[in-house]
Amino acid sequence: MSIIVAEVPEFRIKYKDVFHLKNLYVMIHEYLTEEGFLDKDQNSGSQEAHRYAESLYMEKFIQKGIHSGGKEMWVWWRTLKTPEGKYSGYYRYLLDFDFHIVYMKDEEIVHQGKKMKVQNGEIEFFIRPKIEMDYKGEWANHWLLKHFHRLYYGRLIKYEFEKREKELWREAYRFQAKIKQFLNLRTFIPISDAFW
Repeated sequence: MSIIVAEVPEFRIKYKDVFHLKNLYVMIHEYLTEEGFLDKDQNSGSQEAHRYAESLYMEKFIQKGIHSGGKEMWVWWRTLKTPEGKYSGYYRYLLDFDFHIVYMKDEEIVHQGKKMKVQNGEIEFFIRPKIEMDYKGEWANHWLLKHFHRLYYGRLIKYEFEKREKELWREAYRFQAKIKQFLNLRTFIPISDAFW
């Protein structure tokens, strides 16, 4: 039985304009893979990295009438990361990432002299990072250790989890800034480009 120790406050991004859904989807997938947030099976190959991460994909077509019509989509990704370092077998990071798109319609625009198919609509992202301890259940299922689990966490490694919570907050903030950079929204920290 695992226990959620810390929940970093939720990050949200709301955007209403023209966007390229496929490129956005691929960028988010690649970023999460590079940062080590994978599915529950922890597959590290780029093709299999999020095979089971997508727990919900829903599309709903809305006809014109009351609303402006278009398509509504919900996508839920549940990823996790086992950080390296001290106590790495005892805890892991969870990242719940959802996006909700409404009034989405396909359009054609001309960009740099070429026609492109893009989407127009309103998209909202939800990023909820958490820290989970004893995710293997080694302490909770052990006949002796289960009695000392609360003491071990409260007295010995509580400060380590406070440091890890700040680290997770920074990672989630970088992820939020990367999405904002893709959508040309204002970010409050500079994002460096990857150096290859």
